Amino acid sequence: MKLRIEYKGAALRDLAQKKEYLETVLKNKRAAQKLAAAVLHTVSLLKNNPHMGAELRGKYDVDTDLRFLIVAKQVVFYRITDGSLISVVRILDGRQDYMAILFGDSSEPSQEDGRGR
Repeated sequence: MKLRIEYKGAALRDLAQKKEYLETVLKNKRAAQKLAAAVLHTVSLLKNNPHMGAELRGKYDVDTDLRFLIVAKQVVFYRITDGSLISVVRILDGRQDYMAILFGDSSEPSQEDGRGR
C-alpha cells in the first residue's frame, strides 16, 4: 500500500532556508537544487517503505513516534500517522542541536515542530 506524504510548514520552511542559504550566501544554485532534489527523492521512497528511517526513541531516550532519515547531512524527521500518511515535520542540519530544536526543555511536544504524536 502506497502512503501519502505531506510536508508540514516547518519542514517546508527548513528546506527553503537551506536552499536560500546555498543560493545567496554560498552562491551555489546547483548545490541548492541538488540538496532539494536529494531530500525530496529520499522522502518519496518512504511511500513504499515507511519504516526505512530509524526511530528517534531508539537513539535517544525520548517519548516520541518520530522517525528520521539522513540525507546529505540533513536529518529529515517524520512520522507515520493513521497508517496512510507520512508527515514530514522538520528538515534540520545534522550539525545542529536538533534535539533541542525539536524538544527544547519541554517534555510535552507540540504538533507543528514534530514533538507531538
